[in-house]
Amino acid sequence: MVLLYQELQQIPSILLVRLRSLGDAILTLPLIEALNRWRPDLKQSVLIEDPYAPVFLHHPAVAETLILKTRKGSGSDGWTRLQSVFELRRRHYPAVLNLHGGTTSMLLSLASGARLRIGQVSHRGSWLYNRKFPCPAKIWGRQALHTVENQLSPIRWLGLPIPSEPATLHVEEAARVRIARRLADAGISEYILIQPTATLPTKQWRPANFAQLGDWLFTHYKLPVIYTAAPHEAPFLQEIFKAAEEKHIYWSDLPLTDLFALIERCRLFIGCDSGPTHAAAALRKPIVVIWGSSNFEAWHPWKTEHEAVRSDLPCIPCPGYACKKFGEPKCILDIPVSRVTEACTRIFETSKAQRLKEL
Repeated sequence: MVLLYQELQQIPSILLVRLRSLGDAILTLPLIEALNRWRPDLKQSVLIEDPYAPVFLHHPAVAETLILKTRKGSGSDGWTRLQSVFELRRRHYPAVLNLHGGTTSMLLSLASGARLRIGQVSHRGSWLYNRKFPCPAKIWGRQALHTVENQLSPIRWLGLPIPSEPATLHVEEAARVRIARRLADAGISEYILIQPTATLPTKQWRPANFAQLGDWLFTHYKLPVIYTAAPHEAPFLQEIFKAAEEKHIYWSDLPLTDLFALIERCRLFIGCDSGPTHAAAALRKPIVVIWGSSNFEAWHPWKTEHEAVRSDLPCIPCPGYACKKFGEPKCILDIPVSRVTEACTRIFETSKAQRLKEL
């Protein structure tokens, strides 16, 4: 540990290998900011798959965002895996820190040619790392850890200060301009934002419930409700549209940069356990999160005002790929709309009081 601390003090740059996914990428920001506070002169480069690059592209502590093409996105920006080997070698990084731990990240860490290859002892192929840090539970002295704490484990192990403030997701200025124009064209100034989708069915609330929630919010607060989703999730928004009684706005064409800008301006964010929910937390928005099968201790919104509506079923958490106990995920499907509206009322009033206090 002492040796690695001294080595890191002397290097001019470091490569951080993050890869997927959106939530994981956002929850890496506290580590990047901790390194930057310790050594503002240290040039940090982040290797990330192209869908999640906007998380790092505009962060002032990231010197360069290196983009790896996804296997299915032949037309996407960035390098192929073969190109990345040559590009990483060409940059001559003195150190690489693998924050992902899988096979691809291991091979890319090795291919970088960095003299210091830093990884966790439990990472796949850990014998390829010549600088290893212990498992996070050992470093922190407890088993229950948030993903941010997992990411910060090398920082704590090195004895560096752990940030007390939440990390910041930096939004592209051009995206702010585009969203401001789009909202103005729609005649919207203030709004409530709902991102109703999730990657797994055990994290996904019913479309009809989201429709009923949006109707209630619009009627109760007299604010427009905007539903957002990725392009491939547009059918889910269509289901909400069919079930809703009020007229809402449905956008499934926003690039990630513009979604961040839209989240940044909302009065209240509502979502499931998903990457956009972590984006809302990193933008310090008040959040209501409708929780399903995943580990709340590890994935709850980090250091922002939030209300979590969740079940107390003893089978939670679970891997989440399917509900083995009930056949369908009762943990989230059985959450009534009334519990979510109650949470919205509490957090909306708290947020409103805070806004008045700041005036």
